[in-house]
Amino acid sequence: MRFFFDRVLPPPGPSRHTRPEELLYAEDERPPLGLTLSMGVQHAFLSLMFILYAVVAAQGIGLDPAETSGFVSATIFMLGAATLLQAVPSRLGAGMILVALPAPARLPIFIGVVTAYGLGAAMGATIVAAVAGLIFARVLPRLRAFFPPEVLGVVVVMLGLSLVSAGLSRGVGLDAAGHISGAALASAAATILCIIAASLWGPPGLRRLAVVVGALAGTLVAAVAGALTEGGMERLAALPPLAVPMAGRSLPAPEFLLVPIAIYLVTELIGAMDLFGAVLSMEKMNDARWRRADMRRVSRAVTGHSLMHAVQGAAGLLTSAASSANVGLAHATGVTAWRVGVAAGLVLMVAAFVPPIAGLIALTPAPVIGGILIYTASYLLVAGMGLATSRMMNTQRSFTVGLALVAGTGVMLLPALGQAAPDWARIIVSSGLTMGSIAAVALNAVLRVGVKRTTQVVLDPAEEAPQAAEFLEHQGRAWGARGEVVVRAGVALGEALEALRQSGTKGPITLSASFDEFNLRCRLIHAGPPFPLAGGAMPDAAALLEEDEAAVDAAMLRVSGALIARLADRVRSVERGGAAELVFDFGH
Repeated sequence: MRFFFDRVLPPPGPSRHTRPEELLYAEDERPPLGLTLSMGVQHAFLSLMFILYAVVAAQGIGLDPAETSGFVSATIFMLGAATLLQAVPSRLGAGMILVALPAPARLPIFIGVVTAYGLGAAMGATIVAAVAGLIFARVLPRLRAFFPPEVLGVVVVMLGLSLVSAGLSRGVGLDAAGHISGAALASAAATILCIIAASLWGPPGLRRLAVVVGALAGTLVAAVAGALTEGGMERLAALPPLAVPMAGRSLPAPEFLLVPIAIYLVTELIGAMDLFGAVLSMEKMNDARWRRADMRRVSRAVTGHSLMHAVQGAAGLLTSAASSANVGLAHATGVTAWRVGVAAGLVLMVAAFVPPIAGLIALTPAPVIGGILIYTASYLLVAGMGLATSRMMNTQRSFTVGLALVAGTGVMLLPALGQAAPDWARIIVSSGLTMGSIAAVALNAVLRVGVKRTTQVVLDPAEEAPQAAEFLEHQGRAWGARGEVVVRAGVALGEALEALRQSGTKGPITLSASFDEFNLRCRLIHAGPPFPLAGGAMPDAAALLEEDEAAVDAAMLRVSGALIARLADRVRSVERGGAAELVFDFGH
């Protein structure tokens, strides 16, 4: 039973991260309690800035003011629960700061489905899509070959680009007539500049408050320039001081209708890709030697994400998404400890009982939110570009990245493409993030066809080491291997070839290489006895001066064997089919 449970819901494994120097507190570290609470409040504060989406959703489905208050309070409580679930290292979460906010991509879909089919249809569709997400989470670890770094880099870049429009429109105060506001522009600029100044030049204490400092500066400029929300204080005064989330809400029974379910299934996949990018950004932030996505962690993140969607669907609420802005906050402050995510979740759950808290934060000027989104977009764009080019590039991989970015940015630059698409495809074609992600996955799968995963060459005895290095570099580009792994393998093979010849190996040597996303394996196949890899103490250089030539040669072979063993993650000498093989494994 335990084996089955471990297969269905894999537990979190031990952390093998190399801590980046710029972090103040990495994900597994324990910050002081005061810092944990203050950072949790900041993350909750940033999430609550986007609670306006829940207000719009409630008004869009025709709720009266009292019902809207209950809807918003319940949404905040669920956001806190989703944040808490993802923060705690467990089978049901990623164990990192993934703060939830009302999913903006689901907002028009939620309003449209409720308006056309009723709240029960939206509830039923959300539950079915969440179950599909749970199934998708189970197969994710087996799909790693379809999500190499260039694909994930495209996802992160498109995630950043998806924030640009919302950030800039808010930051410049763009209205329906196409006019911009100088007051909004000044407020957004003050927000961005103060975040950057606090992050780069501020002491550690100020770095932790970078986004708060930027928000306060931007709000102050907005107040002076007259860019505050009109009538906000009157609406705030009308809110009850205390409220119990979900209390008094009347919900219909879920209905399971085909069209809403089909729409929500697509949006669930979009949400999973969005979450994928957020997890990946946090992983890279916490590992100076990041190599690849931890697909088991991504699977746990999608599991928690889908579970919360099922609960939110049963509660008749707008579902949540991972906040990219909070990823930017973690980067700005240098604090990524999962305990901060726990604090943020608890703060959100408590805030759900006090509507004026959410109401006050919801009054944050739009230009301030725009400035924060612009900062976050810039971080995600740079991180995504670095990720997309982190492996050795070849023509196929260049096409994968380039064409996927064209597909994603194309629908952003030409919204008419989405409007011209058939009804069933409009939700996909209208999203740059979705189009870019789907194109990257599809191109990677198609362009991998014909690339041999195992290949070999007979080395020319006159230039064995250079030929082996060139062969590995060529294949490394075709496979998309990391450059440092290929270089290390080339050095190890060069040392091994020289040692084999010194040991008396005659005749041609064949180099065979194979690669998957986990391992680069090289085999030197040669005639004669297996190469000796026996351990032992390193020879004494002074004593060797008094030994004969045979003893010196034997000692040098021991040195070569030790060097080869250090360069490779695993090396062994075997005899197979009448030939000897020296087999190297390099972790990837």
